[in-house]
Amino acid sequence: MHKTGQVMRQAVYNIYMYRSDYIQVFALIRLFQFLLIVPVTAIVFKLMLRVTGYTHITEQNIQSFMGHPFVISMIILLIMLILLFIYYEMGFLFIMAFHQQRGIRYRFLHIWQQLNRKVIYFFSIQILFLIIYIALLLPLTSLIFPLTFTQAISLPHFLTDEIMSSRSGRLLYAAITIVLVIVGIRSILALPIFTIQPKISILRSFIQSWRFSKRGLLGLLSLLAMLVTVHLLVMLGITLISTLPLYILERLIPSTALVTAAITLAFLEMVFVVLFSLLQAMFSQVMVAITYNTPILGKSRFTPKFRKRRYKPLTFIILVVFIALSVMNVISLEKSVYAPDTKIIAHRGYTKGNVENTISGLVSAASSGADLIEIDIQQTVDGQFVVFHDQTLRRLTGKNGVIANMTLGELKTLTIHANGFNDKISSLDDFIEIAKSLNVSLLIELKVHGKEKEDVLPKLVKKLKAYKVLDKYYVQSSDPQMMSQLKKLAPNLHVGIVYALNIGPMDETVDFISLEEAWVTDQLISEMKQQKIDLFVWTLNNNRSLHEFIRKNVNGVITDLPDTALDIRRKQNEREYFLQRILNLFQFMF
Repeated sequence: MHKTGQVMRQAVYNIYMYRSDYIQVFALIRLFQFLLIVPVTAIVFKLMLRVTGYTHITEQNIQSFMGHPFVISMIILLIMLILLFIYYEMGFLFIMAFHQQRGIRYRFLHIWQQLNRKVIYFFSIQILFLIIYIALLLPLTSLIFPLTFTQAISLPHFLTDEIMSSRSGRLLYAAITIVLVIVGIRSILALPIFTIQPKISILRSFIQSWRFSKRGLLGLLSLLAMLVTVHLLVMLGITLISTLPLYILERLIPSTALVTAAITLAFLEMVFVVLFSLLQAMFSQVMVAITYNTPILGKSRFTPKFRKRRYKPLTFIILVVFIALSVMNVISLEKSVYAPDTKIIAHRGYTKGNVENTISGLVSAASSGADLIEIDIQQTVDGQFVVFHDQTLRRLTGKNGVIANMTLGELKTLTIHANGFNDKISSLDDFIEIAKSLNVSLLIELKVHGKEKEDVLPKLVKKLKAYKVLDKYYVQSSDPQMMSQLKKLAPNLHVGIVYALNIGPMDETVDFISLEEAWVTDQLISEMKQQKIDLFVWTLNNNRSLHEFIRKNVNGVITDLPDTALDIRRKQNEREYFLQRILNLFQFMF
């Protein structure tokens, strides 16, 4: 514990003493990231779309897109660009920390030259080790540095939800996660070793990291955990103190709330960027100190010279950025004053306390106040429509059987179970009758298994007409061609396409798009509004995602937690204080 304290104090001391260097390095990193990396990535992607002739990438065309020779070459180029960015960003910080801890003078040019000498490894087979290293550490780095290039790295929720829906899936997921975490942690020192030691290869860096982890890994992880904990506590403290004036003013002098909120938000945004940059610097200091067992220095062997005039331009830049952010926040917060009208869509009914896609789930979802209730239907061998999600019975009944090969009568005799609850399989007619009695509308997803009858769409339209719900219900599917045909058959029906993946702008002829949340961007939301196409986002099951997309006022959110979503929408109205809006924006950091 005594050495841990010494390492932390020395790291803070070094960062303070070399603060001018860190300001310059982080400024250059951010400028390089936002003025080169991000624009180049966007340009290359647009070029790939133009060369291949695609308007946007979905799960239907991604295989052919990725197989195009030009796309393959561009992806390799982008991977190399990202790897080089990470290498130079972290390499600069590691080498700086190494020299600072030993009191050795350095120049940026010499660090740059040292890193350049090892770029040759990026054009050898050893680059594969670096790719594996980055892939293993992305989840960790995205947690520690949420404002850097690794932001929001995660598996799409629809994949993890399906994996976690069965006991075998949960066990497999846990086993793979444990193995990847162990390998990733034991390889964590490979990059500082590779960047600092002039003649070592990437492979040898991995070997040394693996050997070191036998004796010093626990101490390193303890230090990193302490670092992140202290960082979060500081962020929380600053947030509480800086939002106190807003808390008081918007209750005593409401007319000042908007401007005060904008200034508070601008201050917090800038402080958080600085704090995450400091965390990154502390991270590099601790990694180097533990890896090389740096002796604790009472004082640096030389003291960097600072001149006050160096900070005058910096002060001016900070002031300009602060004013610009405040003005932008005034505009943004003013727009958010009005209550969102996002539809809350209960995913497969209300699955909490019920089995998915059952009448009991439908009744519970209606009682919760959901605006729409999403269900899945498939056509049976006798041409009827059954409400069921999977193509087989295995997950919910424990029995073998394929939906497309069974009659509706056979399916309705079966009992399905999940999370300790039981219910019966129902037909689409059963659902429509109950939904009409409850005065709720359905979002019907047509699951395509390939054995549908030729009249599947006309039959569905005829059924909806017979129940007089054609202009009230929504129908969606992951088959774009079928949905285009359905829109022609029933122009008054709300028809949509389900996408699990989308990259690039959309240009559809349907009424709405249902898209997995990982691929929904602000630009896409704006484009959909301009085209007057509704956007439903699925499947949102955590407060952060629900807050985010309801605040952005997308047309609908599909969730297993309709009651939670309704509560969030109710709070995000004109009576909600600005302080709560700001905390909603930053809640992911805590």
